[in-house]
Formats: sequence, structure tokens, C-alpha cells
Amino acid sequence: MPIHKIPQSRRRFLQTTVVGGGAALLMSSTQRLAAAEADPTVIALLSDTHIPNSPDVEARGINMTENLQRVIGEVVDRKTRPSDLIINGDCAYLKGLPGDYQNLVSCLAPLDRAEISLHLTMGNHDDRQPLYDALSDQRPVDSQVTAKHVSVIETPHANFFLLDSLFRVNVVTGEIGAAQIQWLAKQLDARSDKPAIVMTHHTPQFTAPAEGKPWSGISDTAALMAVLDSRKHVKAYLYGHSHHWNHSQRGHFQMINLPPVAYVFNDKSPNGWVEAVLTPGEMRLELQTLDPKHPLSGEVVTVALNRV
Repeated sequence: MPIHKIPQSRRRFLQTTVVGGGAALLMSSTQRLAAAEADPTVIALLSDTHIPNSPDVEARGINMTENLQRVIGEVVDRKTRPSDLIINGDCAYLKGLPGDYQNLVSCLAPLDRAEISLHLTMGNHDDRQPLYDALSDQRPVDSQVTAKHVSVIETPHANFFLLDSLFRVNVVTGEIGAAQIQWLAKQLDARSDKPAIVMTHHTPQFTAPAEGKPWSGISDTAALMAVLDSRKHVKAYLYGHSHHWNHSQRGHFQMINLPPVAYVFNDKSPNGWVEAVLTPGEMRLELQTLDPKHPLSGEVVTVALNRV
């Protein structure tokens, strides 16, 4: 299961429920109704932080530690503070070394003081065991899918399904796997009464690579999309990996490529994070660029959360 770090002071009052993670937060039907009618649910969405073992390390002219520290500062200082923050993979720099995660934990420390819950998924530059060692209290007690880290985050307005596309550490290829795809289908069907947001690190790849070349995205994209295409309550698929902010429509759901917190591969692409505000009927995604003068700064994507 992905890492879910829930601040102690919020364990009794959190308006989201983590299913299958390190903590299960249960609310009565009265509490659920009150949560649904209360303020909008706000979630900070990050991807590709690429945190190294030393704060001094740079890549492509970017200090990744400083970028993450800046983003965390922005999140904590928001007028409407998010209840949750999700890093959608590639938390670590290249090989998921122990020092990478120690530095990551240090960067994320303000979240606990601000009572913001943390959720992490796996990217191709992550390594599960060193991550568990750095966040030992979040080690899952069981595994719903062998060798994969999956969970469902239930919020009043939509459910988030967090997948694991890590195939092998520091190998570009992503893979969901038959067992995880079956798990996803089962979990989506069990929660068909509420809009679904599916998240995984890797980009979809609809065309096989040239002979001798590796898959750079999800090698079993077709099987994953078959599940999403056939379930009308799926409203969005969020991913990272390509370090490129982008969004498009696929049938009944939107595909949204989250920007990197770290460096970009294309100078015209922004780095930063996305604020997701969920209300009855829609999820509003607003791009928060690290460069406030970037032409796309403040761009908004609206995802309809109409009930099926």
C-alpha cells in the first residue's frame, strides 16, 4: 500500500478515509454526511520530487530539495490549507537510496505540524524497503496485491485509487500487472456509487516501442485502460513521470499529467504542483507554478464529478 502518514492530532477528525493503507479511519454515517456538507475537500497533488541524499545536489540546474521545501511552504501557508498531500511517485532522485528518503522526511516535516496527511506512491526511481526504513511507522501490515502498493482514499466527493506502476528500481518501464488490475476493477465496482479518480506514476503508452527499445510508459496500458473505459464513474486518470503538465479527454474521463516539483525536460513546461478542490459535482485543479510568471501559472482544469 502507498505510504499514508496521518498526523496524530488529526486521526479522530480527518474527513478522508484510507482503505488498505497503514491506517484505516472510520466515520459514522452521521459524520460522513456532515463531512460531505462541510467545506470543500482540498488536496495538494505533487509528482516527481526526485529528492537526493544531500540538499546540495542539483540536476539540470535545479536544486530539488529547495524546490520541494518551497512547495511544502506554499502548501502549508495556503489560506485554504489542504487536508491531504499526495506525491505521485519518483519521490527519490534516482535509485531510492536511504539518504534520499531521510532528506525527503526532513522536507516533509512541516506537513505533520500543519496537520496535513501524507500519501506516497511508487515511481521507477523509488525503492520500497529504504522508504519503509525512513517511515517505519507507516509500513503496511498486510498486502492486498503481492509486491505492489495500492490503496483507496475515500473523500466526501470522490474516491482516489492509488496504484503502483514500479516495475524495477531505476528502470524506466512501468507495469501495473494482472493482479493489481484485477484488484482495481474489484475496488472500482465496490465503489461505483461515487466518482473515481485513479492515480499512478507512469504515463500511459498506447503504442509498443520499436524492437529492442524499452517501454517508457506503462507496458500494460491496454489492460489498464480497458478497466477505466468500461466504468463510467471513473472521472480522471492522474499520472506523472514525463515531467510535463498536460491534460486531455479520453471518452468519459480526463487524463491529467501532473507537473514535476523537480526539473523539467522541456524548458517550456512548468514545474510546480496542483491544488485539487473537490466539491459536489466537480474537481477543480489549479496549476501552481514555481515560476509565478510562467504563461500557464494559475491554469485551471475542471473535472466533472457528476454521479452515474
